[in-house]
Amino acid sequence: MPGVKQATHPPKVETICLGLSDPTRLRLLSRIGGEEVCVCDLQAFVKRDQPTVSRHLAMLRKCGLVEARKEGRWCHYRRTQLPPALARIVDLAAPPARRPGRSCC
Repeated sequence: MPGVKQATHPPKVETICLGLSDPTRLRLLSRIGGEEVCVCDLQAFVKRDQPTVSRHLAMLRKCGLVEARKEGRWCHYRRTQLPPALARIVDLAAPPARRPGRSCC
């Protein structure tokens, strides 16, 4: 996918656990699920302000759990491809949520 940075190697288990250690990050991962989601949808889903959501998404990127793609002034996030065992850990901690109505962009 153009504009998406790929991790060079899968994250370590302890790094994944750090990313999963916060309830807001778990909700963000849950909302992202198996699709690409705009940051504005994520803000509405977790009912947090933009700086807070951005900090959590930065941590999820640093932990190797999400990737970002910029489109205009919006960023779109999706989960990274993880080895099956690590993906199962993430899915158990943050099962994909049902997608709410329309997105804002």
